[in-house]
Amino acid sequence: MSIGQIHDSYRRQVDRIQTNRAYSNHAKQVLAAKAWTQAAQQLEQLRQSELAQLASRREQLNRKMFGSTGTADPSTVLARRDAADRAAAIDNPRIAAATLERAERDGDRTLAQAVAAHANTYGWTEVVDQYAATTPAFAEAAKEWNSLPGTGDDFWETKHGLQFILAKPGEIARLDDSQARALAAEDIEAA
Repeated sequence: MSIGQIHDSYRRQVDRIQTNRAYSNHAKQVLAAKAWTQAAQQLEQLRQSELAQLASRREQLNRKMFGSTGTADPSTVLARRDAADRAAAIDNPRIAAATLERAERDGDRTLAQAVAAHANTYGWTEVVDQYAATTPAFAEAAKEWNSLPGTGDDFWETKHGLQFILAKPGEIARLDDSQARALAAEDIEAA
């Protein structure tokens, strides 16, 4: 279900509860709390699912940009480890740029990728841009990466989370979330 579908279903359910004259006021509160709790849980599951999909896509793109996407035979693993160690020793963006240029000139894609990953970690954008200019697959993945919303960005997370907030109906509007959940747990027969 989408956010809109969950909200619409919730509104219809609350409207039915509020207009039903057979329910006592307490029964309406319990049923409204149950409807709110169920819809809030659905929205939270949807929110978590969206965040998980986003994190998964970021991980796929990260592997595509900086990791190994093929088989990992022993010689490849050793070459990648050696290249990563060499790149990790670089502490200056100018040295990184020179090392990247030399690796690309020599056809050492493993070292070039390791230097680009190291440069990305340290925010050396000119080195990363240099790598992107000669590696179209990296540039394409980086473009998609940059178009994704940032999961570490507090503003984005707040804005994203606000979409999933569900107002409580009038019957339980004054209750905090834990009180509403406790009310929802009551047996309707007792209400």
